[in-house]
Amino acid sequence: MKLRWKHFLLLVTASLIPLMAVTWISQNASRRLGKTISERAEKTLLDSVTKEMVSATRSYAAISFIGGMTCEQGIQRLAARAELALALPPLQDFNPYFATDFDDPKSAPKDMAPSRNHPVHSKDGSITYKPVSREHPNFLIAPGTDKNAVGQRVGQLIRLSSTLKEIGRDFEQGLYWAYASLEQGLHIAYPGHGGYPGDYDPRKRSWYQMAKKSHGITWFPIIDATTGHPMLTLSMPFRYPDGSFAGVVGMDIQITQALAKSETDARWSDKMVSFLVGTEVDPDSGQENIWVLSSPDMLSGDSKEIHLEMAAQQPEIEKMLHSIKNKQSGYMDMPYKGVDSLWAYATMLGNQYFVIVVPKSEIMALPKEVSRMVEDYSTDQAASIGAAALVALCCIGIVAFFTSRHSTRHILTVVDAWKRIAKGDYTVRLKTHMHDERDQLVHAFNDIVPKIDEHMRMRTALGLAQEVQQSLLPQSDPKLPGFDIAGTSIYCDETGGDYFDFIDTVNGGQKGLSVVVGDVSGHGVSSALLMATARALVMLRSSMPGEAANIISDVNRYLSRDTSHTGDFMTFFYCELQERKKEIRWVRAGHDPALIYDPATDAFDELKGKGPALGLDYSFEYDSFSRNIEQGQIIVMGTDGIWEMHNAQGHLFGKDALMDIIRSHQGQSARQIVDTVTKTLEQFRGDTPSQDDITLVVMKVE
Repeated sequence: MKLRWKHFLLLVTASLIPLMAVTWISQNASRRLGKTISERAEKTLLDSVTKEMVSATRSYAAISFIGGMTCEQGIQRLAARAELALALPPLQDFNPYFATDFDDPKSAPKDMAPSRNHPVHSKDGSITYKPVSREHPNFLIAPGTDKNAVGQRVGQLIRLSSTLKEIGRDFEQGLYWAYASLEQGLHIAYPGHGGYPGDYDPRKRSWYQMAKKSHGITWFPIIDATTGHPMLTLSMPFRYPDGSFAGVVGMDIQITQALAKSETDARWSDKMVSFLVGTEVDPDSGQENIWVLSSPDMLSGDSKEIHLEMAAQQPEIEKMLHSIKNKQSGYMDMPYKGVDSLWAYATMLGNQYFVIVVPKSEIMALPKEVSRMVEDYSTDQAASIGAAALVALCCIGIVAFFTSRHSTRHILTVVDAWKRIAKGDYTVRLKTHMHDERDQLVHAFNDIVPKIDEHMRMRTALGLAQEVQQSLLPQSDPKLPGFDIAGTSIYCDETGGDYFDFIDTVNGGQKGLSVVVGDVSGHGVSSALLMATARALVMLRSSMPGEAANIISDVNRYLSRDTSHTGDFMTFFYCELQERKKEIRWVRAGHDPALIYDPATDAFDELKGKGPALGLDYSFEYDSFSRNIEQGQIIVMGTDGIWEMHNAQGHLFGKDALMDIIRSHQGQSARQIVDTVTKTLEQFRGDTPSQDDITLVVMKVE
């Protein structure tokens, strides 16, 4: 009889089944009632809130659309007036104010006063208000621009003062700044203000660059350079009378104020989040960038430009944009920052969307309260039944105590056997017979012990193999006058198929060094054996006279005899250096070309060559190649385990990343560069297991 049936009969004897049945029926009925009430309340609330959120986003988007069209009319008017100003002669009798004048109370306009429309948030949380002039715009000359060279343009752009004031009155608190910037380096802004960073150049700002390249009106979120306040900027280019590009006009719009008001008017103001999200196509690359604009507490630290960084911090936004593309409005059920939420959205101008996000937990408060009340009732009911069950449990406990002693005696026997195995005794076997399914446990134990013994023996053998293979690799970096050389190999298993070596040579009485890197197909024990064979062949043949091509051709012939029936092969890169001689000679056998970096031109090149991997073609005759090398150049040889490494997201490390490390660490020693690459690879991989061996050799020409 099976063990579970024995315990079952004992419980039935104790008369626990009737009591459990009554308890289960009562509890199940209570849970069904609570679940039904909660689900109906949840569905009703979800429908109601969803309709309310979609309606709110549609209303706000419609208002914003009208406002956006008005803004575009305003920017077009400013561009037209700027082109007219450049077509007219400069004014002669005027007193312009430059940005530096606003920073000094003695030289600032008399109407300078703090503006509540221009708050400045300090790091300690306090808020001050930036002084501005609503009677005078400010001029700014970009760094590197000759003030005398743009003197005439100041007299022309001063004509925009009346237009800037008109736009300021038309948009009131919705306008942050209105401005025009010439390609010559002159900038006029309204309301007049100072506080620009010392290196501020409007021609380098995103709104200027995008408008210049797009030839039309562009919308883009920015951080204001003088106040650090987020806003939405629209800009467009304007031209000289001859049609050539003159500059860009722009308007900064107070979108975040509207968002904040929308949140406070919401039904769930303390939990709801609202923001604008849109896309912008880079005119150069054609890549579609995602930007997000919201209240300041949603922004990321000290960032001065808001674009792809926001989407990277909130991947839910990128997922939402792909789901709602080409839709006018609607809602989604999707987590936001790890919290289940409802998303409502509506399209605004172009590829812009207004979005409201509300945690579902706020909506489900009432259904949860109903469910909790039913659970409380069920708990009270269970407590009364529990008292009656206590007596039955006492009886069952007494019976279970005596029966368990019999069962645990056999279990302890198994535990003792495992302890002996833990101490290294693999001869232990169980001879107990219990005439139930526990006998299967005994048989399984007796079957697995020999396998554990075999596994431990194999592990010990692999450890020894690893020590032997590591001893075949160079134990220190070579010394060759005129060169700084270092290398390393990191295996993904106990043994591997990657190989590198430094072989001292003498040619015509002059000391030299052969540097080799190889990669056997696959990895593990079989690859390690083929690697050891290839190393022995290379060491032996290199000690004999002959050119590099002859050496590799001979190694290939002998290695092909061992691989002709297995299909294994080994990619190989062999190069020769001589002390104080600025030349490198190499042979490439199916291996990735070595990289050579020239700091003088900041360019990479490859040491290419023809030839299949070793072990594939017995009769192939390899060719050698050579080139001159210069002081400061860096030669990098490696295996594909470096650039084909994957991280947890499935991204490749790539050769570009390797070249970036070589370029940025060109001034360090070869050993430091090798260590930097291996450390960077380890950080890139993270917790992802390595899938291939890694070998890297760096040679610097001194």
